[in-house]
Amino acid sequence: MRNKIEKPKIFISYAWGNIEYQRRVLAFATDLINDGIDVILDKWDLSEGHDTYAFMEKCATDKSITNVLMLLDPVYAEKADGRLGGVGTETQIISSEVYGKVEQDKFIPVVFARDEDDNVCKPTYLKALLHFDLSKEESYDSEYQRLVKRLYGIEIYAKPQLGNRPEWVDTPKVTASKTIAKYEKLKQNDLPVVKNELFSSN
Repeated sequence: MRNKIEKPKIFISYAWGNIEYQRRVLAFATDLINDGIDVILDKWDLSEGHDTYAFMEKCATDKSITNVLMLLDPVYAEKADGRLGGVGTETQIISSEVYGKVEQDKFIPVVFARDEDDNVCKPTYLKALLHFDLSKEESYDSEYQRLVKRLYGIEIYAKPQLGNRPEWVDTPKVTASKTIAKYEKLKQNDLPVVKNELFSSN
């Protein structure tokens, strides 16, 4: 069971795509902020003259950041596997955290766009991790709500509390002699119609 998070604070790792893609990322980050989640994003929090590596390292390892979201698309997967650009730098930092902690739940892959053949593109180091999928318009709202619950530490599918041992477990099962006779009859080589009549009659 996860601990509830009163004030989530997240870092978003993504690959700079075209202008439309960047707008989608900004809209997504804005929605999260409107839903009470503090978002660290390079466009808002990284200015000219800042050390980009130090910024990314802090965001990936800072304990005040409750989750890191990796927005996956074909460009992100290519840059992560090739250790290219900012995504490549973040991958070097994040992958060591993911590989080093088997039960980690800080780093969350989010499929944000698919390739031309509608395939999910994941970097090698993330292939074993379950992901959220925001790449489909028809399921975006429900998946977004699932993600927000996860960021707040709310169980998406809460496991029921363990009940008590039912009394009937220890109650002997008594089979009527008439039923036993019917099953014995099934073992004989009668026609199927005869066998069906046995269980259709009272």
